[in-house]
Amino acid sequence: MRWTIAFATLALAAAVQAGENPAPPPAGRDSVDANADGIVTREEAQAYPRLAGQFDAVDTNKDGKLDAAEMNVHREAMRGQGRAEAQARWAAADKDGDGAISRQEADESLPGLADRFDSVDANRDGKVGRDEMHDFRMRERAGKSEQL
Repeated sequence: MRWTIAFATLALAAAVQAGENPAPPPAGRDSVDANADGIVTREEAQAYPRLAGQFDAVDTNKDGKLDAAEMNVHREAMRGQGRAEAQARWAAADKDGDGAISRQEADESLPGLADRFDSVDANRDGKVGRDEMHDFRMRERAGKSEQL
């Protein structure tokens, strides 16, 4: 019984510690942190021109390196910017303002979508709605993760 309590206490302590200090993501071809030490240096950022150009702004504590918290804030800002840009492209392409992109609208404004229109238009109604676009991206992402 004493061993069970001791083991449970150790397991709980390890779980709490793991939650407080998450391990850095593994280095790989998509990792900015090339040496997987949990810190992105100015040199590591040079491989990513967008990050390199914003390094000083992202380095909020001005210590010359980017920790996990600073990188998370930067990633969220980039995602938000990307979403805003995608929404602007969608709105510009949606000439009739119906919230969907027809084949003609895709041909005129979104060549990447036009090339894959039939794959994205899941319900075959001749238009791609945002939900179909989202579902297509999720299928693509799932397919890529299976390839890894």
